[in-house]
Amino acid sequence: MLEEAITKEGLLKPEILSELYDEALELSNSIVQYLGTSKKDSLNSIDSNYMGFYTLECNRMTTGIMQAMSWCLMQKGVSNVEITVAEASEKKNRLSNNQLFDVPVGCDLDKFPNKFREYSDRVRALYAKIIRVDRLLYEGGFVEDNPVHNLIEKIENNS
Repeated sequence: MLEEAITKEGLLKPEILSELYDEALELSNSIVQYLGTSKKDSLNSIDSNYMGFYTLECNRMTTGIMQAMSWCLMQKGVSNVEITVAEASEKKNRLSNNQLFDVPVGCDLDKFPNKFREYSDRVRALYAKIIRVDRLLYEGGFVEDNPVHNLIEKIENNS
């Protein structure tokens, strides 16, 4: 399905970008509101043994959603011809950390409030979807690290 998100010109279809942006914006607003209003309840309901895991997942969620929002805004810039595809495809403008959510939380997620787990799942799903679209746009669909690109990048950084 996501393979059909790209136009013949190699650009992200506007309706797909709009869906991703709207989802990221809604999720961002919901998480900010949730974390702002439930912080006290979470601190009281989560065992102190799991608070570190909770904090780590909060950080991953907020990092993931902010990176997703930034990526969507970059693609809006391409769509509005404010920036070039070449600029958007630079590593610094892409979701380069496809491993942000690879490491497990570290404890049973049942230790956290239901709504928190729901937001965590939604951020992870959105982030994975955007990684896939990014790779389709700029790498022909490859999500894995490319050793040749990594070597070229190391050479360029050492020059």
